Amino acid sequence: MLGAMHAVLDSSRLVDGTHRSLKDLGFGWISMDDGWHQCNCSTRQDEDPTLPKCSVDECIGGKCTWHDKLTGEPRVNLHRFPDMKAVVEHGHALGLKVGGYLNNCICMEAGRSPTHYEEDARWFAAMGFDEVKIDSCGSSTNVSRWSELLRASGKPFRLENCHNGVPDPQRPDDCPMDMYRSGGDIGASFDSILGEAYSTLPFNDRQLPLSRPGCWAYPDMLEVGNFGGPEPLRGHEEQTHFGLWCVVSAPLVLGFNMTDGATMDAAWALITNTDALAVNEDWAGHPGTLVKSYPAVGVDAWQVGQAACAGQPPGSAGWRLSRGQLVAPDPARRAPGGDGQTVCVAGAGPLPHEPNVYANLCPPPTRGSGQVSCGLPIAACSEVPGEWEHNATSGLLA
Repeated sequence: MLGAMHAVLDSSRLVDGTHRSLKDLGFGWISMDDGWHQCNCSTRQDEDPTLPKCSVDECIGGKCTWHDKLTGEPRVNLHRFPDMKAVVEHGHALGLKVGGYLNNCICMEAGRSPTHYEEDARWFAAMGFDEVKIDSCGSSTNVSRWSELLRASGKPFRLENCHNGVPDPQRPDDCPMDMYRSGGDIGASFDSILGEAYSTLPFNDRQLPLSRPGCWAYPDMLEVGNFGGPEPLRGHEEQTHFGLWCVVSAPLVLGFNMTDGATMDAAWALITNTDALAVNEDWAGHPGTLVKSYPAVGVDAWQVGQAACAGQPPGSAGWRLSRGQLVAPDPARRAPGGDGQTVCVAGAGPLPHEPNVYANLCPPPTRGSGQVSCGLPIAACSEVPGEWEHNATSGLLA
C-alpha cells in the first residue's frame, strides 16, 4: 500500500512532453481491498497454519469472524499492518486520500454472524479513512445504514457499494453511495471487460440515466496492465477497455501492481491519455452509453463469395463472417469433389489453397473499403456494421 502511494507521486515519466505524476492527473486515491483483517480461522484464500481451518460453509454458518468478541471492534492483521492509522496518516501527508474495505469476503461473517455496523464505522473514522468499499460477503449489507453512520462521524466519506443493491429507478435522488457495482467481478480478458461495459446500460438510459455525479455506475476496477497475450492484440484490447470506461463515465480505479516499473511503463501512455481522461471527467448531462449495436453472426451463418473464382470479384471467394469479423479462407476446408479451393486475389488471379498464401490477402470489397478490387487489409478487420448487406450475386458486402 505504501508502495502504491509513492508510485502515484512518481513524476519521472512524461505526459504530453512534461514530467507529471498520476496524482497530477487525478489518480489521488489509494485504497486497500480484502486481507487486512485478522481472522479467527485459516480460510481458503488466506491460509494460516497457526489457526484452525474454516470452510466456506462454516463461515456462512457463523464460525468466521474478524471482530473482537468482547468489544466488537475490528481486528487488524498486525503482521501486514502494524499501525493502520500511521499508514492512513502517511497517505494524507503525501496529499492523498486513503480508502479501506468492509463486509469482507476472505473471512466472511455471513449467515448467523452478528453485524458490526457501529463498531466498524466508528473505527474507520478513527483511523482517518476517506473512502470505504462495502462488499457483499458478510451480513452487514445495509448500505443506507453504512452511509448514515459514516457520515454522522462528521468526516466526509466516499462510499463504494459492491453488490448490495442499486439505485431505485422510482427514487433516483435516493442514492446513499457514491458509486455502485453494475456487474460482476472483472477479469483480465476481453470477454470480461465487454460484459462489464454492457452492465452499465441499465443505468445509462439515454433519457433518464441513473448514473450521474455522486452516484456513478461502476463496472469494476480497470484491468489495464494485467492483460496477457501477444502484441499488438494485448495493447489493442487494453486500449479498448480504457476507452470504454472513459466513455461511460466509470470511476477509473487502477488495478495493476503499481510498484512494477515495467508494467507501469507499458501502461503509462494509455492511462495518462489526457484526451481520454477529459472525456471521462466531463459531465455534459449524460454519463455516455451504447449508441448502436450489431447483431451477432454465427461462424457458419453464410459465406462471402463462392468456393471458386468464376464470376467473383478479386479477393472475395471463400471469405466468411465469424462473430462479426471477416475471416480469411480456411486452409483446412476443401471444395466438394475437388483437390482444393482457389481464391481470387487482386491482380494475381487464382492461387492454390495453401496456408502460406493468405497472410497478405484482402477480404471481399466493401462499400467502406472505397475500392473495387479489394476490401480492408486483414489487420484492419473489425466488426462488420449491420448496415452492410451481403449481395449473393456479386459477393460484395455493400
